[in-house]
Amino acid sequence: MSSNMIRRGPALAFVLAGIVAVSVLTDAQTKTTGPIEHITATSVNVTGAPDPVKIDLLRWSTDAEREQLLSAFAKSEKELAAALEKAPTLGYVWTSESAGYSLRYAYRVQTPAGERLIFATDRRLGSWNPQLWKPVGNAAPSEYPFTLIELRFNRRGEGEGKTSLTAKIAADAQVKTLALDNYTAAPVVMKGAKRENRSGQPSN
Repeated sequence: MSSNMIRRGPALAFVLAGIVAVSVLTDAQTKTTGPIEHITATSVNVTGAPDPVKIDLLRWSTDAEREQLLSAFAKSEKELAAALEKAPTLGYVWTSESAGYSLRYAYRVQTPAGERLIFATDRRLGSWNPQLWKPVGNAAPSEYPFTLIELRFNRRGEGEGKTSLTAKIAADAQVKTLALDNYTAAPVVMKGAKRENRSGQPSN
């Protein structure tokens, strides 16, 4: 009996060590697979304003994913809508609506003034509650079944956002990305935008 117990001792210790190692690895993976960026803003110039907006970004689009969407858009807006539905989920947009929106495109462009962040969802903002995202004022609403969001941040990390709810989508040939056409003329839809990276520090 004693010799049997002696043989079991090292085996049990080995199993326990394995369990601890797996637990540590799982915890580490959990910490590194969360959002790489967390963005907050408040809606403006829409019927539901002011409404909190949160964006949790898991990863940026690859060059291949970006080119695929650009190719689809070059064919038609309908092709782009279909491509966005098939694209992988890169993060989420959260509002006060009952459900969030999947990000299917995420790209960033450095500028002399700061940075442009461009996102696209496969559904139109307001799909869950149309009363929250109807444009107010003189801006005519678009008819896209999806939404492109363009946020622009200055070097101090202060930002604002505009969307395809009231602006046309175009291909920015200079930086090779989907973008809003005539950004400066579109009304602001998200104000007071702020960014935090995975470490919880402001992103500049």
